[in-house]
Formats: sequence, C-alpha cells, structure tokens
Amino acid sequence: MASSGSIDRETAAESTRDPEKTQREDASGTPAGHGVTPGASPGSTPGLMKAFLDKLPPWIATNLRSRRSLKLWARCWLASWVCFVLLLPNKSVTQLGNAAFFALLGSFMAPPNVPLQIYIFILSTLVIGLCLGWGIGAAAMRAALAARNQDLLREQLLKTEQSAAGLANVDALFQASIFEGNFLDARSSVVFGCFLGVLAFGFALIRAYAPKLIILSVFATVSMDVFCSYDPLFPFGEYTIILSLVESLACYVGIGLILITFLFPETLNHAYLLGISSLLDNLKGMIEMQDEILNAQPEDLALGTPLMTKMMGSRAAVVGRIQQVTSPLTFINFEFSWGKWNGQDIKKLSEPLLAVIARVASLQSFAKMIGHPYLQTGESSVISLPSTSESTVEDATPMFGDTHLLRHYRKYYHDAEAAHHVRIVDVLPTIRSATLDLRTACASCLGALKSVIDAVNTKRYARDNVEVTDVALSALRQQAAALDAALEAFKTSQRQALVQPFESLLQRAEKERDVPLRSLYISYCFAAMLIVVGDAVNGLAKAVLALAERRTRNRLWWPQGLRHVGQVLMQRSSSGEQALGEDGVPDDGGQETREEKSYKLDPDSRPPTNFMQRIANHIHNVYRWSRTPEALFAIKYAAITILLWLPSVLKSSAHFVYAQKGLWALIMAQTTLNIYVSDQIFNYALRLLGTFVGALVGMVCWYIGSGHGNGSPYGMGASVAVFLLPLIFCRIFSPPQYLQGVVMSGATFTLVVGYSWLDEHIAVIGNVGKGWSVAWRRWVLVMIGCLASFVIMMLPPTSGRKAVRLRNASTISSLSYIYSHLMASWISDLRAGSDEKDHIQGHDWRVKFRGLICEAGEQLQALRAQTAIARWEGNIRGVWPKEDYERLVNVQAEMVGSLALLGGALAHLDRNMRIAFLQYTKVVNPNFISDVVSTFSHISQSLRTGEPLHRAQYQNLLDRLHYHGDMAYSAYAQETQERGRKEAINAVTSYEYMFYASGIVAVFQVLEGLNELRSITAKLCGEVPLEGFDRWREEYDRVHLVV
Repeated sequence: MASSGSIDRETAAESTRDPEKTQREDASGTPAGHGVTPGASPGSTPGLMKAFLDKLPPWIATNLRSRRSLKLWARCWLASWVCFVLLLPNKSVTQLGNAAFFALLGSFMAPPNVPLQIYIFILSTLVIGLCLGWGIGAAAMRAALAARNQDLLREQLLKTEQSAAGLANVDALFQASIFEGNFLDARSSVVFGCFLGVLAFGFALIRAYAPKLIILSVFATVSMDVFCSYDPLFPFGEYTIILSLVESLACYVGIGLILITFLFPETLNHAYLLGISSLLDNLKGMIEMQDEILNAQPEDLALGTPLMTKMMGSRAAVVGRIQQVTSPLTFINFEFSWGKWNGQDIKKLSEPLLAVIARVASLQSFAKMIGHPYLQTGESSVISLPSTSESTVEDATPMFGDTHLLRHYRKYYHDAEAAHHVRIVDVLPTIRSATLDLRTACASCLGALKSVIDAVNTKRYARDNVEVTDVALSALRQQAAALDAALEAFKTSQRQALVQPFESLLQRAEKERDVPLRSLYISYCFAAMLIVVGDAVNGLAKAVLALAERRTRNRLWWPQGLRHVGQVLMQRSSSGEQALGEDGVPDDGGQETREEKSYKLDPDSRPPTNFMQRIANHIHNVYRWSRTPEALFAIKYAAITILLWLPSVLKSSAHFVYAQKGLWALIMAQTTLNIYVSDQIFNYALRLLGTFVGALVGMVCWYIGSGHGNGSPYGMGASVAVFLLPLIFCRIFSPPQYLQGVVMSGATFTLVVGYSWLDEHIAVIGNVGKGWSVAWRRWVLVMIGCLASFVIMMLPPTSGRKAVRLRNASTISSLSYIYSHLMASWISDLRAGSDEKDHIQGHDWRVKFRGLICEAGEQLQALRAQTAIARWEGNIRGVWPKEDYERLVNVQAEMVGSLALLGGALAHLDRNMRIAFLQYTKVVNPNFISDVVSTFSHISQSLRTGEPLHRAQYQNLLDRLHYHGDMAYSAYAQETQERGRKEAINAVTSYEYMFYASGIVAVFQVLEGLNELRSITAKLCGEVPLEGFDRWREEYDRVHLVV
C-alpha cells in the first residue's frame, strides 16, 4: 500500500531478508557500518559497540549502523516530539481542544520517513479521507435535522429552559443536557444510522479492493464515527464537531512537511537509486557465491545445509526486491529533483534491471541440481541420446512414484556414468575453470555499475561531480568491454572445455543409442545461465552508459504529472496488504487465471440476448459477489459499526459512552475486523500486545514526567522525548509483519499521555483521569472492540486456511498457463530457413514472459506470508498441515525458477535448431504435453474443490516421458530416427546446443516439481485407491519394458 508503511518497510524488510548484509550505504554512498563517527579515536568503545550490535536482531543492528537510517529516525522523532510540544502551552492546547493529541497520533500513523512526493500523497489520502467523512457527516447532519420531530424538539428545549431557570451558568447546564441525551430523537438517529451503515460498507470495500487507500478509508471512517456518534445528541446543526481533530492533524501535516523539506530532505529519485545500488551489491554477491557452490561437494548443497540456506536466502532477498524496483516508478516523475537523471531516465533502466534480477535469481537452479539426493547416493539419472541427444535429467525421488522403467534407466545410467568418470562431482572442476573468466567479468561489471549509480546519486551537489562520474564511467566502459570479451571468448572457445570429459562418450554415441550425458547437460545448463546473465548485465551496462553520456550535467527536473497514479491505487496489492492485516485472496470458487477467464463459459445458461436477460444476469452476478469474502467482510463491517454505535444514541447510555470515550471501542472493532479468521486472530495478538506495551510505556512516561502532580511542561517534554526514541525507531524500521502491533503501541502511548495531560489542562465533559486511570480504560475499550469484532467474525467465519488452499489452486493454474505459453512457443511451426523473425526472440515476447514470471513470483511471496498467518486459526478441528502447505509454496517457487530458465533458453535458442529437433524432442511430444497439462489441471481442481485425487490417474511424468519417447522411437521410421540422432550428435558441441540442453533440463525440473505437487496434494486432499492397480502396473511395465 502506498502509505507510510510502504517505503519504510523496505528498509526493515531488506535487513530481515538479507541477514548476511549488516551494512547499508547512506546518502553519501559511504558504507554505514565502517568505523565510527569521523574524528573519533580508535579504542575499545567501537569494539564493544560492534559486539553489542552483533547480538541484536538484523533489522535493529543494520539501521543503527546506517547514517541514513539515523537521519530518518531523527526526522521522524523530531516530528512526533514537536507534535507533543503543541500540547504543553495553555493557549495551543485550549485552541486545539480535546482532540489535540491527534497530531501526535498522526505522526505514528504516517511518519515522514518516505521521499517528499510520496509523503505528500500519503498526507493527501489522510486529508481527503478526513474531509470526505466530514462532508458526508455534514450531509447526514442536515438530513437528520430535516427528519427531526419539531414538536418534540420544542418540548425538549422548553423542559431544559425550565430546568435552567435561576441558575448562574445556563450554558453549562445546556451542554450537560446535550451529552446526557436529552435531545435525542429517534428519526434523527435513524437517519444518522443509515448514513453510517452505508458509508461503513463503502469504506470497507475500499479496504478490501483498494488497500493502498487504507489511510483514506480509516480516517474517513473515524470522521464519520465522530459525526454519527455525537451529532445526534445536538438539537441544532453542529457541523464543526470534528474541527479539533482536523486542526490537530493539520498541525502535524504542517510540521511533517516542514521537516521533510528542510531536515535531511530526500527525493524519490535519490532513494530509488540508493535501493538500486544496494540491489546491485546483492546481485554481485549471488554471482560471486557461485564460486563457493562450484567448490562444494554435492552433499554440501542438500536442502537445509548452511550453503544452500545462504543461497536460498540471497535469492529470496533479490526476488523480494522486484516489487521495490517497480512500485516507486509510479510516483518518480511527480517531484522536483536536482541531478543528472530524471524520473523518465530511471524508468528506462527498470526493464534491463529486472532482466538481470530474473536471470541471476535463476542461478539457484544449478545449486539445486548438484545438491539433489540422487547425486549424493550415486543414483543420479543420467541422460542419453536416444532420439534427440536429449538428456533425461530424472530427479524424481522414490516417494514420488518410482516405476520399474525409471529404476531401470537409473541403474543403467549410474553404472555408465561411474565407469566413464563423468559424474557431476567429476566435472565440477571443469565447470569451475571454464566459467571463471565469465563469472569474474559479470561480478566486476556489476561492481562498476554500482559505482556509477553511486557517483550519479551521491554527487548531486558536489563540485567534483563531473570528474567523479567520469572516473566511474571510464571504469564501467572498461568492465563492459571486458565482459564483452569474456562473453565472446566463452562462446567461441572456453565452452569447449565442458565437452572434453565426454569426448569418448560422444564418439560412442555415433554407434550406440544410450550414452550417459546427464552431467554434460547440467554443465551446459549452467553455461547457458551464465551467458544469459552476462548478456543481461551487458545490456544494463550499455543502458547506463548511454544514459550517462546523454546526461552529463546536474540540473533541476520538474514534475511530469500523475497520469497513472489512479490506476495504480486501485490495484489490489499482493504483499503490502498483509502488513496491515488485509488480504485480498480468492473467493470460494478460487481465483481464475487470465486463460480461464478468457475461455470460461456458464454451463447453466447461454449469454444473455435481450434486456431482461441482461438485467437478470447482473442480478445473478451481484448475488454471486455477495457471497465472496470481500462482500461478507463489508457486511460484517457495517453490522458491527451499527451495533457498537447504538449505545451512543440511546438515552440510557449516551452520557456513559461519551464520558468513557466509548468511541474508541467502535474504532477498535472496525480496525481489528479482517477478511479472514487467521488474519484477525493474528491481528488480535499483535494489537493486544501493542496496547499493553503502549499503555505500560505511557504510564511510565507520565509518572516520570509529572510525578504526583498535574504534569510539568518541562518534565513531560523531556520524558516524552526520551520514550519516543524507541517507539519511533520500531515504527519506521520494524519488519512489516509486526507493524500493526507497533502502530498500536504508539497509539496507546499517545492516548495515555495525551488524555492525562488534557485531563489537567482543559475542561471537558467526562474526564477520564490520568496515568493508570487512562491506561486501564484504554485496555477495556480495546478488549470490548476486539470481543465485538470476534463475535461478528464468527457469523459466519471466513477461513484463511481455505483461502490458502484456494490460492494454491490459483497459482498452480497460473504455472500451467506459463507452461502452456512456453510449449506453444516451442512448437510454433515457423519454417526453418525463412527470413521471418522468430517471435520468441522478439522484445515483446520477452517482456510479456518476464511479466508473467514476476507476477507469479509476487503471488507466491504473498501466499507464503498468508500461509504463515493461517496457522493462527488454531487446531480446533485437528492439526492444520502447515508444513505441507509451506512445501507446496516452496515447490511452486522452484518451478517458477525452472520456467524462467526454460523461457530464457527458448529466447536464445537458434530457431533452425528448434524446428529441426521438434520431431525428435521428447518433452514436446504432444501426448506428453497433454499428460503434463492434465496433471496441472487435476492438482488445481483437487485443491480448489477439496475432492480427492484418483490413484489410477497418477503417473510419474518422467516415466510418461520415457514411455512416449520409446513409443515414438518404435513407431517412427528408423532411418528418420537415425538421421535425427546423427544431427544431434553433430550439434552437441555447438554454441546453440547449450540452450537446447538448458531447455530440456528446465523441463525436467518442472516435471520433478509437478510430481511433488501431486504427491503433496494427494496427502492433503486424499486419494481414491484402485485395488491391485499398483501391482498390475508394475508387472505390466516389467513385461512391456522397451530398452
């Protein structure tokens, strides 16, 4: 969401995703963790400080070491402290009224920890929401006054006047009569209730469908709550009842804008380039890590080992930055900035940068291949050249349905590999030496790119900015030229070293059908990945050089508009939503992919053809929508709002609700209500813990600052200044999953300190006391709101666990769509030798495919977070298989990497080779493609409906691949097969064949993942047995085995 949590959470999330990286570069481009304050003498203190910081969680230690983070902390702390100082002078607190503490509360809700234009947008949503609620509340007030019974009003006024006869302070009595509910009118209250219910329903839909506007929704709802809770008490129009709240927030808006403009100002342009610099560092580290992988033993790369965990953590950190690369670009043109590059220039770099991210992230696949259990046990499935020189990289494990055919191939190839010394462990030294120059050139080029980015970004106002940038550009040109040379050398000569261990086998392949070339295919796969990475890095380097040569001087850049902001705001985020407990996941039918939506028909009726049918169809769609989780959430939200609002318009309870600030129970119930049960229970845990901590800190702060008195301005100013430091630090740097609790701590602290001060310094009806008195009342109100939202949540409950299952079904369908997209491209019937350009190698195809991969990755990231939260529903009906669902997500993430590898291979594969080998390539056998798509569909439908799979439908896809390949070999003309095999033998040493081999390996990895998905789904949803089927299939395969 584009709120105060969006940019600051990137800092915290970066530190939690990459615990190995404990230093961050500040705005000057200097690593923040190097040394101590300039001028400080060395001694034991820095060593002790470093030891202390090393013991802290990474998100704390990293930000304490970063000068940029410390500046951010100072700015946000000063904004909050100044907001509290406004309460200290009598004149200001009297002017602001009983909602004066909302300035401090606003500083916790939307701290100035983001670049200026995003902060302006956040404040705009806050102000618009407040004004929207104010305007609608005023309209409700006008309508309620028109509906009020005038005879009853005159009677109520007359009775009050008679009661005030002879009293010295008539105004005080009249005011007391208002808040005791003496002027309540049923008609007026009904009007307010209708407005409140309808608007609560609408703002709940904003929370569900446009979570980026959650601040607008929250403040509009609070404004309406105030109007509809207090205005029914007044016998006349009170249109400025929220003026105190508006004035207080206006003070914070002014303070925040002044500080963010003049105290350590930062543009989005600068912040974005800082993030790119850090990202390039991570990418460079991933490439350098390949040296560790190539020097490791296969058992060191098994799942769960330190090296593999480090590799997966680095990949997760890189993939997690994709959204950070794309989301700020919406606002990057809406700012004044001084520098060489404007927002449009930076946008042009995003596409080559995303290409580098996607391709570097795919390097994990190589480590996974080496660390596969079969390679450690000596049971690796090796490849052959049966009909296409195609390697059957069979990584299926016995638990996923080994068959007699697979065991036969595995034993045969393992013996052959060992006999010819071409196991993967035997060829790793060759891979390491052959790729050393290319890996070094890629890493060095990324380092030079980082230096250029830093020079452009951190020398905006320096006199030597041109000289420093020229030096960095000169180094980048040298590294880019070195990378070009390394790529050319590898493509022409160095790659031949990979074939040397297999020369004798390739000679045998001219006469024999099956030879063990699995390790060669894996070597080719790594080489192809490195070439793709090198090309991507080279493309980014050329884009940066071209841009730097065009923009040589710093200048002032003007804003260019907000054309796309509205469209982005209405998008349903998949990751930012979880930070505040929002999660727009599929309805009971599951989320549909684009492919399903394009071709899906209604089995119960044809499309409407006349006006009445269209009306009925719209009504049917509304009915279907009313059963979705989002619609149920909005209905519950409106219902709980009305139920907790009623006591404020009943004469017997109106005064009690006002005096005890019962409005906060209503607000708490609204903010704790979530779409899914698991999210809401997790929300409870965080908010209750946050309330307790905030109340405790608030009481300690109050009693330290005021002692036993009414509060000293100097004592309270000093006390609040100290206690705000840790609260603000946690608010701006804590991991996203803890944000709800942190915000609640700050809000409770604000209410305890604020109400305690107001109690002693302004006269209001129903003072709630100070210190402990405020704290326990606040706790009770929070509990009332939580209890109310819990009750309404259970009528009926919307399971987050079911949502996890449905979203898994949807993401698997998305993977099926990507697989189908790639297979359709592979089998396209472009004639070899024609002059027409292959669309697979076109720019549009690559952009579309990269978008599909990035979208799938973001969906799986959100699903992983939702899976972690779903366990909060408890184990009432039985233990929820959390580990199985986590593995389901992890396998899909691995499949996304394999599909990315396949897409990259197809994009670089020579079209003539692709077309020539179509008839001989097992993985594009039409019957096999049907088997794969059917398996995707069976798994997705089983998860979507909860129905069990059938045992007779199970087929190990690797077994099916061999079956279709052998059947094709038997049926196809032998001379044609032999001709194809000889063509493959001749091509196996060519440059283009590396990408062909890489594509084959990628398909086998997809098959392995799909086999595991099927096994996990059968474990989750069940499996219908067919008695004697497994025994009969084993016997049948043994008899009909084709060797």
